[in-house]
Amino acid sequence: MKNNPSSPNSISHKELNSLLNKAKKENTSISPSEIISSNKNQEFCDLISSWSETSRKILLMLNENEELVTKDRSSKSLMAFGAMGAHINLALQALKATDFDKA
Repeated sequence: MKNNPSSPNSISHKELNSLLNKAKKENTSISPSEIISSNKNQEFCDLISSWSETSRKILLMLNENEELVTKDRSSKSLMAFGAMGAHINLALQALKATDFDKA
């Protein structure tokens, strides 16, 4: 690397302190909007996790406890449960495609 002609070869501790005191301070604090955004993002992640867990439990109950779902139900209700199961499966597949559950 070439030396910058304007930079000195050496600097005293006093000069270095003087430059440090004159230097503009960096704002390292997190703004309130960043905190709110982070909190909302965490809340969203928590909701998605809760939803996917609940959805998997619903699908498990629909598949394993057929009598619970079919007993005393009309044919429209049975079709609705079937459609609901299909949509939950599609939603979980879409979530998996986003790699959200790996984050």
